[in-house]
Amino acid sequence: MLWNALLADGLVDELHLMVSPTTLGAEIRAFTAAANLRLFECRRFDDSANLQLRDIVRR
Repeated sequence: MLWNALLADGLVDELHLMVSPTTLGAEIRAFTAAANLRLFECRRFDDSANLQLRDIVRR
């Protein structure tokens, strides 16, 4: 995934991820290496089980 290369090169300051509780049945990893992230904000939308996670990349 594109953001793995961008994170590795230090080109990302912040990530916005939409997380759904739906199970895909396969182990699909969002990150290929450890990412040093700090959760900045977590937002839930009305009438939805999805969460928007806003993470700051620590350097």
